[in-house]
Amino acid sequence: MSRKHRESPSTDVRSGPHSPGRRRLLGALVALPWLVPAAPALAQVGREYRIELVIFQHLTEESRRLLETTGAALQPSPGSGPIGEGTYRRSRRGFDLGHVVRRIEDDRDSRLIATLAWDQRGRDHASTPWLTVSEGRSLDRRTPLYDDRGPVSPILQEPAEERHELEGRLRVWVGRFLHLETDLIFHDATAGDTAIAVRGHQRMNSGDDLFYLDHPVVGMIARVTRIDTSD
Repeated sequence: MSRKHRESPSTDVRSGPHSPGRRRLLGALVALPWLVPAAPALAQVGREYRIELVIFQHLTEESRRLLETTGAALQPSPGSGPIGEGTYRRSRRGFDLGHVVRRIEDDRDSRLIATLAWDQRGRDHASTPWLTVSEGRSLDRRTPLYDDRGPVSPILQEPAEERHELEGRLRVWVGRFLHLETDLIFHDATAGDTAIAVRGHQRMNSGDDLFYLDHPVVGMIARVTRIDTSD
């Protein structure tokens, strides 16, 4: 049995019809096998959830054109901390979306950026902190040094200052349903400080369904699983 992925209508950069490459990838993802039919279930504050994310770049002509024409010098919004600190615990069950990763890696118009998995307690919109995101390729910023003979080989910045191609914050909060909210920027590593905003919102249920948050440059596949057994 296959399930359609839900697509968010509220990305920061609106696009027209999907490019052929994005349509092909969506078709492959929709064909993924499912073990258990999903049943609608209302989310509740206080439940324990595992969140799994697959984040990837679209390598289409549309993506390249947007980076070239709308990219700007942007700074990421700060989060409360990365996975492993505070609210966001490393998942005890690990990451189980390897079949999704393989589909991304097999698609010539996509490139995997990151896979994430964490456990968290469900909180409402007002009390859910933002998870800090710094993933993907290093921007390899280098600081030139000079001596009395002129410039010498540049050196890497200190690790605390290291930047990555996908930065910013995201969170999953509980209302009537679960909600994935992103406030990210994606750097074009080939164009200096050029970046594009990746902001969106996707409503989700917990269970075996996958949910797709679309953007012309960066796509996300998400799954939320309840890990407590309380009623």
